[in-house]
Amino acid sequence: MNTPGIKSGFTLSRNPVILQNGTHESSNNSNGDGTLEIIYAGTNVYEAKFSLPLEMDIADILDSYIEFFKEVPVDNNLPICQIEEPNEFEDRKFTAILKLGDYVSELDRFVIPGGISHQNFRQLSILGKDIFQVRFFNHKSNFFLSTRTASWLIVMKETELYPLYFLPENTGDLISIVERTGGNIYEDDSFDRGVAVLDVVALRRYFAHNHNVLPSVFDVYYNSCYSCRIVVECSDCARQRYRIKFRNSLGVFEIIELNGELSVTPDYSGAEDAVFKRYDSITGSFHSDRERVQRRQAVTVETGVKRPDEVRFLMDMIGSEEVYLLDLTPTPLKVIPSVENFSYRPRPESPEKFSIKLELSDSEINIMQDIIDGSDGMKPRIFSKQFSIQFN
Repeated sequence: MNTPGIKSGFTLSRNPVILQNGTHESSNNSNGDGTLEIIYAGTNVYEAKFSLPLEMDIADILDSYIEFFKEVPVDNNLPICQIEEPNEFEDRKFTAILKLGDYVSELDRFVIPGGISHQNFRQLSILGKDIFQVRFFNHKSNFFLSTRTASWLIVMKETELYPLYFLPENTGDLISIVERTGGNIYEDDSFDRGVAVLDVVALRRYFAHNHNVLPSVFDVYYNSCYSCRIVVECSDCARQRYRIKFRNSLGVFEIIELNGELSVTPDYSGAEDAVFKRYDSITGSFHSDRERVQRRQAVTVETGVKRPDEVRFLMDMIGSEEVYLLDLTPTPLKVIPSVENFSYRPRPESPEKFSIKLELSDSEINIMQDIIDGSDGMKPRIFSKQFSIQFN
């Protein structure tokens, strides 16, 4: 039994995972009928009977059970942080067991949430490779789980900084990061095989505290191999700025900023349907009444000028299954993005910007001011909580 197209022992849950077994592997004690079991995280999640030859795509089965990676703790101060330990990561392995008479075949693969485009998957299959070989475990290239770019040069706006996820291949691997302003080095080999992140905000804080420099350009080395360069660029000046946090195609969160005007449109389209007639026994007549009306809201925001490389990143956000609008309210708002009349030029002759519609996922019947931390109705302090009570 094998999985064509998977060369590294790792697979993505939203790309084809084909199990194949030819007739030549049948047993003398079998009539060509067998059973297939799929075990994920130690639990039997699927059983089926089959007849040879077997060719089955089990990606949908795996995708329904796979969990996304955890987020980085809010109080994290480590430039490189371990998200999943080896024992947790081991639970991401699935085992396919094929039984055909007295013949038994087992196949193990690690499954990672997300997927790559059909074009990339097809091209890698032609080359006889997979995405883990050419990128995520290729430490001479950009190995991060980011859809911002596939290049060795990762450019991030200062307002879009968010931890970059990666998959350490072996325990004790060494990552060296050189900031190009003063040539100072940060090194870390304390993480294990599993899932880890490079927190760019914590990395800049480290160099500021220890070397009195706030760098914007970093060279990343993995086991002394040059991997990629991270560049933090200034954001454009804008009267209004909002950020969108979304889960990218590879299953991890990233941030994209939108520099444009924002408008909120409450929708009471169900108001007419809520009206009914109530009988008044005093007057002997009916009068109109209604139930409380549900409110939905949609936010329309302009993206600001986007470069062609940013447009693809924007499209990944529009298609994401989990999107949050930041900076409009004190807490993130879960939204469902959509866009109309979305056309762009790969080689634009003038700046291009777009209008995005974000529908809030929650509808409301009871309308109130937002509660943030439970102390909203209390008289505020004069100074921030960093000051003692004598200053208030």
